[in-house]
Formats: sequence, C-alpha cells, structure tokens
Amino acid sequence: MEKPSAPPPIICLNDRVLLHYAVLNDSVGFTAGHGLLFVGRKEIGRVPCLAICQDKESQLVTLYFCDNDWSPMGIGTSASVEATKTTAERIYPGSSASWVEAHFTEEETKRFLDELWAAQRCSFCGRLPDQTLFAPFEGNGNARICDKCIRQFSSQLGNSKG
Repeated sequence: MEKPSAPPPIICLNDRVLLHYAVLNDSVGFTAGHGLLFVGRKEIGRVPCLAICQDKESQLVTLYFCDNDWSPMGIGTSASVEATKTTAERIYPGSSASWVEAHFTEEETKRFLDELWAAQRCSFCGRLPDQTLFAPFEGNGNARICDKCIRQFSSQLGNSKG
C-alpha cells in the first residue's frame, strides 16, 4: 500500500465538512470479507485513508474510504462519529489510534466551498451546486442557470399568458 499524503489537504469531501481523518499505516490491520463495503459487486479492499464527515442534510456522519489523494473510493453512513469509528475498527483493526480531529470552522468550510464552486454559481440567483437539486445548466460563455431558477421562470411564463 502506497503511503498517502497526510494530513488531508482539504476541508471537505464532496460538500461535507471533514470532522476526523486517519492515515492507515502498516500497524493497522485489514479484515477481508467483512461484507460491509462494496462498489458494484466488488468488495473494496484495504485503503490508505479514512475520513469522517458531517452529512449536510441530516445528523448522520459519512465514512469515506479514500485513496492516497483523499479521493473517495467508497462511503458508508452511521448515526454518530463513535459508531463510524467502531465500524472502521471492525474493518481496519488498530485504526482507532490513527484518528485525528480536523478542527475546521463553519466559516472556513463556507469559504472553501465558495472558492471551489465559484465558477459554477447560478448566474441569476447565485446558488452553488450544493444548494440545488441538479448541477447548473451551462450556456454560452460563463452563463449558468440552476433548476430552481428554471422552475421559477417557467412558472412566471405560465402565469403571464394572456
């Protein structure tokens, strides 16, 4: 297993705030055949990094199984950070000693996401992709429109028929 870059160079995975992360060294074991994490029909094997993030729309937390660059290879959810760490310990015995608390503020997270998605804002309302159901539709140049604005404009056009 190739050594990952640590600590993670990110505040968020996808659009979720990073709470804890672990770089799994050679002292951490791996339980094959645990039956807990599959992509398609293939069980994900040993991964070098784990990340626990706060789910955006609920109280759940998400466990990301990451590669060396902290890109997610698989995910799972739990009701709490402790339950997530227990799950990770079952799959990766000895991982409990590897966890590090991330310490990012809401302001840092908001600034990070604003910068990450600045070019993908809706040109009409300013919403970011994580604030809409679908990614904004792109037009000529840098013009973008989100699904919420499309519904609003469609409704207004429907009401203006005369």
